[in-house]
Amino acid sequence: MAKKLYFSEYDDDNCYNLTYHREYMKDNLIDEMILIEAKRETGTGYFFCKEYGEISEVNGSCGYCGMACSFYKPLNGKSGRCKHYGWCYEPTDNQFVLKVGKKLRRLHAKQKNDN
Repeated sequence: MAKKLYFSEYDDDNCYNLTYHREYMKDNLIDEMILIEAKRETGTGYFFCKEYGEISEVNGSCGYCGMACSFYKPLNGKSGRCKHYGWCYEPTDNQFVLKVGKKLRRLHAKQKNDN
């Protein structure tokens, strides 16, 4: 099972696993941060290219996706979806507090409104 991903109050465009957020807190001397659980988007017609770090349209005309891309490597070795294909994510309503040296704690509805 894949690790859960979370958006943070410091970056609402990108989601990362808990290890990343703990390292970010350590590097930036942050004691506490709010995290929002991410869920995979489906049926949107978009994907995340892990090689370029860009969001593109499935079958889009961005000019560098598919066989035109020098990094294109089909999963099956012949044709089809590239190995660099990744999912796009969106935030959920599930919020958590992460504190240095503590476990992740879920915020309940009343606590969310207080922040």
